[in-house]
Amino acid sequence: MEIIFTIVVVLFIAVYLIAQDSKKETKREQYGEAVGYLAHSAAETIAGVAHDIAEPSEKKKIRKAREALASRNGSLYRFEFFSRKDYLKRLLTVDDHFKQSLDILGLSEDRWKKIGLHLFYVGCIRIMSRENTDYAKKNSESFRRNIIEKWEKEGFLTEYAETLKEALTYFHISEEDWIKFGDTVIEMYNINDDRDIEEYGIITQIMPMKNNKHLL
Repeated sequence: MEIIFTIVVVLFIAVYLIAQDSKKETKREQYGEAVGYLAHSAAETIAGVAHDIAEPSEKKKIRKAREALASRNGSLYRFEFFSRKDYLKRLLTVDDHFKQSLDILGLSEDRWKKIGLHLFYVGCIRIMSRENTDYAKKNSESFRRNIIEKWEKEGFLTEYAETLKEALTYFHISEEDWIKFGDTVIEMYNINDDRDIEEYGIITQIMPMKNNKHLL
């Protein structure tokens, strides 16, 4: 009986917490959305367990390896603490566990590091081109010019401007084009038209966020 009570309490708390992030207008709609999300998640979990049981071991190894790759790639793509060079270095380091995943996928360390650095710089261009309160919106041209021309002299903003310039240089993108077009330069310069990026540039999806960072 105590176990059932505990489960019920945990479910109520989960529904409450999920409802707080809902954008629905009324409480009824918020809690309805939360219950629906929880039910969907539970169904996916059950389906996932059933799939794991029936999945051949070789396919499971490849799937797990691709999940590990997508997780590391996603961390690099969404990295935005540009002053944390130590953390960035760790993300670009191939430890024994990650190397096993790369070996399963037939990727060498050097080949993956190029993919990882590519994704990091693309993410930097995306992030620096967007409003951090709502990543669905582009910064203005005047704001982007300010980043290029003034941020290097602004102390704590220096690392952001320097990393952006590194990214633009890495892809041979002119600063003036970025100022004028923002992250549209990624498509203009066909940056992602690369076989390795198309095949191994997968990134993890993240839950919807109020600042729309999941849309990047």
